[in-house]
Amino acid sequence: MTTKISRNGIGLAAALSTIIVLFDTAPAAVFAFKIDNAATNGGAPDDDGQSFQQLWTNPVNWTLVSGEDDGLNGFPDGEDTFTIDRSSLINNSTRLTNEGVTIGTIAKITGTGTGNQDIVFKHGGDNTIVDLNLLESPLPFHIRQERDRSLTIEGIVSGPGSLLLSRSGGFSDGVDEDELIIITGDAPNTITGDIRLFNDNRNADNPQPSYWVADKVGAFGQAPQLTLEGRPGLGGGIASLRITANAIGGEGAIDDDATAVFIGAKGVFNMDTGVNEFIGEGLLQIDIEGTGTYTPVPNSTYTNAEDWIIGEGTVTVGAPTVDLAITAIDYTTDVNGTTLSLTWNSAPGRIYAVRYSTDLENWDFDLDDGIIGEAGESTTFEVNLADFPEMAAESKVFFRVEEAISVGQ
Repeated sequence: MTTKISRNGIGLAAALSTIIVLFDTAPAAVFAFKIDNAATNGGAPDDDGQSFQQLWTNPVNWTLVSGEDDGLNGFPDGEDTFTIDRSSLINNSTRLTNEGVTIGTIAKITGTGTGNQDIVFKHGGDNTIVDLNLLESPLPFHIRQERDRSLTIEGIVSGPGSLLLSRSGGFSDGVDEDELIIITGDAPNTITGDIRLFNDNRNADNPQPSYWVADKVGAFGQAPQLTLEGRPGLGGGIASLRITANAIGGEGAIDDDATAVFIGAKGVFNMDTGVNEFIGEGLLQIDIEGTGTYTPVPNSTYTNAEDWIIGEGTVTVGAPTVDLAITAIDYTTDVNGTTLSLTWNSAPGRIYAVRYSTDLENWDFDLDDGIIGEAGESTTFEVNLADFPEMAAESKVFFRVEEAISVGQ
């Protein structure tokens, strides 16, 4: 006798079948980029010509290390990941390029830097790298975005290696402001190597700009140095770094304790309205004329009155670390209930949370975790305690202020 058990109209056998399918899903492929067949289409491996660069979509250039190729196409895309190390033969014959094919999304790249066009995105459509892991190397891992297309890095940039993100190459109709290299995602990057954003374009008749976007807190991780620059002289275009409101909170897009910032030839910060990016004392230097000599920027808050800032936001250099302390507390009772007012010393633009506890041990309850620090040296927050009836029965309630990592976290 067979008994069929069902719940909500779904048979148990069908449910078990679904579970089996989930557990049978094969892991995504891990590929390794090959350079031992460099220039097999003609010439020799030491030929430094573009004709011999390795095409991303040619399966002969890849070794399947493990997993299952999700696209069944012999090259990494989608949920696949890959490693790339060209350090034994660094020239154009071994650089990796999509050459007009839209790759779309690649889940993770682990790379050893050579400083010489490790990956070149050209033609085709826009592409996305989720995670980027940079191995230790004396030279940066170089990703070059050509043509008028966008590149997004939307996961975590990690590792001890350095990163060079450049824009260069021919253009069909010039670079527009929506053709970007974007660093975004839900969590801060953890890279500990240097980062360079470089506009490599040279066109004396029509200088081309390059646009990067820092769209999250911790966009530049723990990089010891961040450099933003183009080429000096008439042929060089601007190198613009936009910092969005998504970078408000915590350390901002740039870690003001860890990262020295160098704004070189044609470099400019494009600050969104309401954004105030903090850079540590002595850690911002500029040379926007490209003379080769950088000048330290004194401690102050800077606006678009400076020639290295556009947009309506600000940059503060030398913002002191604030030791949080509640400096005033006040209760006001009227017909609408009791209003609590807290004042604490703060820094403009930082994100704060006000939490409360009944026993000084459990601080899991908050009144607000997205309070933006006011202009000046203090912030005042008011709340009607009638909105928190769970506190009414308590004989004692304790409050504390914390600096939040970012809005919503």
